[in-house]
Amino acid sequence: MYTNVWYTAAFSKDVADVPRHVKMLDRDFVLFRDAGGAAHCLSNVCCHRGAPLDQGGCQTDGTLACCQHGWRFAGDGRCTMMPAAVYGSTIPKAARVDSYPVEERYGMVWVLLGDDPEAAAPIPDVPEFDAEGWRWIEYEEVWDANYHWAKFSNLDYVHLPVVHGQTWNGSIRPPAHKVEYLDETSIGTGICVKTKRPKGLWSRLRPAETEVQSRMKFYLSGFTIKVDVEIGGARTGMRFVVLDMSTPIDEHTTAMRFLFGRNFMPHKWVDKGTLKRNLKNVREDQKIAEAQLPKVPKLPDSRTLMTDPEDEMVREYWSIMTKLREKGWQIDQSALQQAEKSGGYHVIPSPSRRTDPDAWVYKPVPRINPDAVAQAAE
Repeated sequence: MYTNVWYTAAFSKDVADVPRHVKMLDRDFVLFRDAGGAAHCLSNVCCHRGAPLDQGGCQTDGTLACCQHGWRFAGDGRCTMMPAAVYGSTIPKAARVDSYPVEERYGMVWVLLGDDPEAAAPIPDVPEFDAEGWRWIEYEEVWDANYHWAKFSNLDYVHLPVVHGQTWNGSIRPPAHKVEYLDETSIGTGICVKTKRPKGLWSRLRPAETEVQSRMKFYLSGFTIKVDVEIGGARTGMRFVVLDMSTPIDEHTTAMRFLFGRNFMPHKWVDKGTLKRNLKNVREDQKIAEAQLPKVPKLPDSRTLMTDPEDEMVREYWSIMTKLREKGWQIDQSALQQAEKSGGYHVIPSPSRRTDPDAWVYKPVPRINPDAVAQAAE
């Protein structure tokens, strides 16, 4: 799992003036809104005695009060009040918790889990979300699968005919397509194929046989896959867009969030059928992802079998993950487990630690030293 990445923490509608516990990267966080409605994300472990902040309450001054002694924490993580403290005493510098950058986009709360937001890949640009004529459906669930397996279940065109029965002109082999880097941490590919007329209500969208253009992109932020299908046929402008975002709860569990968007059939009553069609594919992908072994995949080595075209996108995906390790952003799970065997708790470091690294109660999670990895490989 990696720090300095934007992750989706919740849908915006589910974050209110009542604290909400969220687990990401096997660490505990609390989401809440202040008196002005702005969303915040803090480490959920009080710096005093480790009480869960989500069991406290939001205050009229915009702070979050701990459930045990009422210490109040502002959205930036600073303790602003200790109700039982001796009058006139100074609040200790270490009386604070980590606070993480938050942005609300596309009806979701995005959180930057790390201490270097300037170096993080940006949240993907999805201009369709706010464009006139588009209708969107939100959906989320938890998979009992590692987040890499969750991504691989939908990261190539080749699996579509095998898993979902969507053949390419009667063949399981898609047309030749090239994977391209959109930037350092984003990749994309696309195909154009002749396809049969869909069944049911969707048969109104296109004639019996026509060319359909499809584009697939992967963005590091949110571990987002965007699939954009010109569903009415090439150059018709009728498009169906799926955003598939994965947030690691821990190494074995993944929060999956989906947005299904369309710029045709705008009526609400179409949503039920649209969701049903797409969840059929989601269930088929989920079944495979939850059964894949090993339960926690590792970065590929010389023994890893990769072929074309099945693994073109996956190969570049792993290349992006390697870049994150080389930046020193990958959490060292073995070192973390060993450190916490003897007690204590470790947190994802926040941006404030860069300017003031010492005045904190809890240590940051250990991250893999890229130099040590390189030396071990020599």
